[in-house]
Amino acid sequence: MTLRRLTYAIALAIWIPATATAATYETTNFIVEAPTPELARKFGDMAEFYRKEKALEWLGREMPQWPRKCPLQVQITMGSAGGATTFTFGSENGRPVVTSQRMEIRGEAKQLLNSVLPHEVTHTVLAYHFGRPVPRWADEGGSVLSENEEECFNHDVRCRELLNAGRGIVLRTLFRMVEYPRDMIVLYAQGYSITHFLVKKGGDGREGRGRLLQFLAIGMQGNDPRSHGTLETWNEACRRVYGFESVDALEEAWLTSLKTPPSRTAARNSGTGNSTKPTPGPSFATSPTAASRTELRTSAAPAIPLLEPPVKAARAAAPDFEPTRPLTSGTNPISMPVSRPMAPDRPPPVLLPPEIPRPIK
Repeated sequence: MTLRRLTYAIALAIWIPATATAATYETTNFIVEAPTPELARKFGDMAEFYRKEKALEWLGREMPQWPRKCPLQVQITMGSAGGATTFTFGSENGRPVVTSQRMEIRGEAKQLLNSVLPHEVTHTVLAYHFGRPVPRWADEGGSVLSENEEECFNHDVRCRELLNAGRGIVLRTLFRMVEYPRDMIVLYAQGYSITHFLVKKGGDGREGRGRLLQFLAIGMQGNDPRSHGTLETWNEACRRVYGFESVDALEEAWLTSLKTPPSRTAARNSGTGNSTKPTPGPSFATSPTAASRTELRTSAAPAIPLLEPPVKAARAAAPDFEPTRPLTSGTNPISMPVSRPMAPDRPPPVLLPPEIPRPIK
């Protein structure tokens, strides 16, 4: 999903159109439903392409074939685009695994192929690697890295806007959040910005992504379903992977990096910042013989508010509380309150206003 898209959760309520006449196309790992045979084949082939490419980008190897094919529903519509991938997690032979998955995307065909599909496929790579839900900031931030240059640029600009508007979330809170915060739009923009910063800090490319996975593995340690890790585990991850003494030190370095507008801004001003071709992503191995313990996770997000114009006052703020986290009991979803101590109220440095390119005369 991108910051311009309306909530996928709401969109699902109006997704009942004519699937009876949809065409079906099967690939090695996907069962695709789309309005026409041509579109079904195109999306199926591109899903396989992204599955391979994103696995190589993040893991350095291709994914094994899934025991069960992933349903992929494609709906072509006008207006905002979005997607959601739903996973069921369980365990097999004592290790966490993905036991089922389903992907649904909706919007204009070009946007789906260039941004939404690689974004959703990247969710499957991260899910396969960890076999458990990934912190939302990293799950969405890492997936936005797979979108085209235009979308990444927009997220970068929005992050500066939101931080300057006092809508940021301090990292010691953001890193441990299990579900979307009330100000969900912040998670997408800030998650992308931090993920991009850490990948670059780790060496960029495959090396940078690999170090980010190491960082997440250390930070996520712990079995408390109400949070991803503890402040101590994230501090340890900062020290071991990036050489920062703490999450707070990492946050300071990240905010300092934002004081310099991105280089791609200048490229867009010179007319060279055209959108790029999307990249592909992998998925996760599923197992019908996995243990009965399951946990449901979906990338469908709550409502996204409209964006305000950029402002110049800067102040970070952590949310007062987090929403409930969906779990499962048998086949019925249940809710469990999520609560944890909030980080100190520390305003970050004032950031430069985002540089939005002006049309070339």
